[in-house]
Amino acid sequence: MPEADVAVDPVPPAAARRFADALAVWPLRRKIAVAALSPVLLVLMVAASGGWAMTTSPGWTVLVVTIALACASTLATYLPSPGTGRRPDLGCTPCAAVAAVSVLAAVAVLSSAPHDVSTAVLALGISGFGLMQRLNSPSTCAN
Repeated sequence: MPEADVAVDPVPPAAARRFADALAVWPLRRKIAVAALSPVLLVLMVAASGGWAMTTSPGWTVLVVTIALACASTLATYLPSPGTGRRPDLGCTPCAAVAAVSVLAAVAVLSSAPHDVSTAVLALGISGFGLMQRLNSPSTCAN
C-alpha cells in the first residue's frame, strides 16, 4: 500500500494568532503614531542612557531601536479605534496601567546601566511584555 504524502499545515498557537490579527487590523492612525513616536522615544531613551554608542556598542544601539519601536507600538494601542469617537482605547484598568508603566520601566532600566547590552535585553523584555499585554488582554477584559 503506497504511503500518502500528507502536507501538514501547522496552526500557530492562539497567542501568536491574536498578535498577528491585532497587527493586521491596526488602523492607519496607529501605524502613523508608531512611525512618529519611535524616533522621539529613541532620542529620549538614548539621552536618558548617556548618549549614542553606535561605534562602541552597536548591539546596545540596535536593542534600543527595537525597544523604542516596541514602546511606540504599545503607546499607539491607546489611540481610539475608528468609529469610537475620541475616547482613548484603554481596555480594563490593570491592562492599561501595566502596559503604560512598562514604557516608563523600560526607560528607567536603560538609564540604570548606560550602554550595557544585558540591561538593554531586560528593557526589551519589559517593553515586549507591555506590548503583548496590550495586544492580548483587551479581548479578555470586561469593558
